Amino acid sequence: MKIAFIGAGAIGGLFGGLLHNSGHEVIFVEREHKIPKLILNGLKLEMPDWSTITVKATFKASLDDLKNLDLCVIAVKAYDTSSAARHIAKANLRCPVILLQNGLGVEEEAENVLNRAVARGVTNCGAMVEEIGIVKVKGIAKTLLGAKSEDLLNACSEFADALKEAGLPAEVTKNIEGAVWTKAIINSSINPLGTLLNMRNGELLENEHTKTLMAMVAAESWKVALSLKIKLEVDDPIEEVFKVAKATYNNKNSMLMDILRGKRTEVDYINGAIWRLSAKGLTDAPLNRALYLMVKTLESIKLKSLN
Repeated sequence: MKIAFIGAGAIGGLFGGLLHNSGHEVIFVEREHKIPKLILNGLKLEMPDWSTITVKATFKASLDDLKNLDLCVIAVKAYDTSSAARHIAKANLRCPVILLQNGLGVEEEAENVLNRAVARGVTNCGAMVEEIGIVKVKGIAKTLLGAKSEDLLNACSEFADALKEAGLPAEVTKNIEGAVWTKAIINSSINPLGTLLNMRNGELLENEHTKTLMAMVAAESWKVALSLKIKLEVDDPIEEVFKVAKATYNNKNSMLMDILRGKRTEVDYINGAIWRLSAKGLTDAPLNRALYLMVKTLESIKLKSLN
């Protein structure tokens, strides 16, 4: 396959890098200031078994002059979705588009720019950017792909096969909305608490007070999902939150890492989105709103101090 990845960060770098090394033609689109270093050194994946994979793919600042792409994958932070979609629209590309991102509502943002439907992916792989061109892979886990149209489902199936050949477990689901919401509920319960308290995932589980808070937030987010008639991928999301926190015991969540690095977080698309969508379901989500506002306060203080 000939695949363009918009974003060579944690997930984009991991997926695109392994696909490139398994024989697919991968083009990475990144911010212009990152391109010289990526071209010079390639993309390095520090794998869980302590090996390092160097990826010498094509790195560009735009999708201009690219033809015959089989797929575009958007793998940027949720708040950069519209900007990434504009790269595709500007290049007038008509290939299928898959969003491999966290958060709720990114499909609508991409579709508003592209004026067509997109597919969605949700991954449980863990990775983080150490510095430009270096991705530390914490763990390889299953990725779910899905869409509403048959054509996009076929594209998801082809992409899933390519991922599996590259060593990334992947499946196509007809309930991608449920998968997205399941991940959002987990993130809503772990990420803001870990961020506000500067705690690793497992530490939240060990402390009886934070464990109770995680359960309360998960229950509230679950209530919102039920009010919107979302069928989740798990029977008990509270237990799933505890399971994920235990499995990722030593990890600092991505929201916390963004704050520590002085970057914007994705809380608008997690707790903020759940709070906003609660009104649509004729319910409320005061815990999600409170966590959203507290993280946004911390984020604004951090960004202001850096400026």
